[in-house]
Amino acid sequence: MRTARHLATAALLALGAAGPALAAQDTPPVPIRALDPRSVALATEILDIAYPPDSRHAMLARSEEAIMAQARAAAMATSGGAMDDEARRILDRFMARIRTITDRQIADGAPAIFTAIARAYARTFTYDELVQIRAFVGTPAGTAFMQRSSDLLADPDVARANTAYMAATMQALQPLQQQLMEELRAYVESHERHRSEPTGGTR
Repeated sequence: MRTARHLATAALLALGAAGPALAAQDTPPVPIRALDPRSVALATEILDIAYPPDSRHAMLARSEEAIMAQARAAAMATSGGAMDDEARRILDRFMARIRTITDRQIADGAPAIFTAIARAYARTFTYDELVQIRAFVGTPAGTAFMQRSSDLLADPDVARANTAYMAATMQALQPLQQQLMEELRAYVESHERHRSEPTGGTR
C-alpha cells in the first residue's frame, strides 16, 4: 500500500508539473486594462529575442523534464526503500506517457502561450519600461539571462531544493490522499446501496 501511495502521489505531482498553460487557470483574475498596440508589438519583439520561436519547444520541454525528474527523485526519497524494481518501472512508464502528452501539448499550446505572455507584458509594464527591457534583452548578457533562466531548474542546487520541496509535499499529501480514497469508497458504496434498494410502491 505504501508503494502504491508513493506512486500515486508522484503521478499527481508530475501531472501538476505538466503543461505550462495549465498552471495559471486557478490564479486570481488580474484587473484588465486597455492594451497599447505599440506595447504589444514591443513585448512580442522582446519575447522573440529572448525566446526565439524555433527554440521554444525545446526550452519548455527541458523545463518539464527537469520537474518530472525531480518528482521521480522525490518519490524515491520518500518511499523509504518501499519501491522495488517493478514499482520503479511502473512509475517510469507513467512518466514516459506524461512526456508524450506534454510534448504534444507544448507543440500545440506554445504559440498561444507566448502570445498571451506578450499581452501580459504589455499590460503589466509601461511602454517606457518595455523600451528599457528591450534594450537589456538586446545585449549579449540580457539575451543569455533570458534564454538560460528556464534551464535553472536543472541546476544542482535548484534541483536539490526542488526535490526536497516535492518530497515534503508528498509526505503532506499522503494523509489527504488516503482520506480522499476513503471518502470516494464510502460514496461509491452508498451510491451502489441506493441503486439496489427497492423503489417502493406497487401498482
